[in-house]
Amino acid sequence: MKKSDYLKLIDYEFDQKDARYKINTDTVALGSFLDSLKGKTVLDIGTNTGALLLYAYEKGATFLSGVDIHEDALKIAEENLSKYTDKYKLYNCKVQDLDIEKSDVVICNPPFFEMNNVTDDQYLKEAMFEEGLTLDELFSSFRRLMKENGEVYLIYQADRFPEVYDKCLKYKLKIMKLAFVHDVSARHALRVLMKLKIGKMSKLKVYPPIMIDRGEFLVNSH
Repeated sequence: MKKSDYLKLIDYEFDQKDARYKINTDTVALGSFLDSLKGKTVLDIGTNTGALLLYAYEKGATFLSGVDIHEDALKIAEENLSKYTDKYKLYNCKVQDLDIEKSDVVICNPPFFEMNNVTDDQYLKEAMFEEGLTLDELFSSFRRLMKENGEVYLIYQADRFPEVYDKCLKYKLKIMKLAFVHDVSARHALRVLMKLKIGKMSKLKVYPPIMIDRGEFLVNSH
């Protein structure tokens, strides 16, 4: 099997040749941002082909759960995960409808572009735009599906950070650490990585920026 050009930093075989939506550097950035997950259960919202769950498994997660509305993507995720572990469960539904035991850790690379009419492709709308999962619904899902002492790892558009901060306050989640992701060809940060926990907002750790050049990581913050 050919290894993905994008599943970097961990030496796992990963198949996405039949996937309609390929993973990109956002996935790798979030995967590299994860702390040790040894002994923890992990839920990935918007699993797609399972890449983030493999990063979580590499970090020591003991049970992997994934939810996605696209059945074809989950079939590929099943093939990718089953090579390394049988401690996983995949759910084909909207996260708003997911009813499972709370997880120690929730990870998510959500559809974060604001809704518009740039494409008629429904699959891409659901994968990239807030077509079926608003930011408020996402944060509501975090609180419903995470344990009281749990953690959330999230990547989002950097220019929408104020909206994320407002949702953290609304849902009583504090930012524990963050790092911005920059592309050398862009003047401003493109993404922001965050680790969240339940609690009142207080001091946080700001890590050095992650720099990307044509898909290659130049500096890794973690």
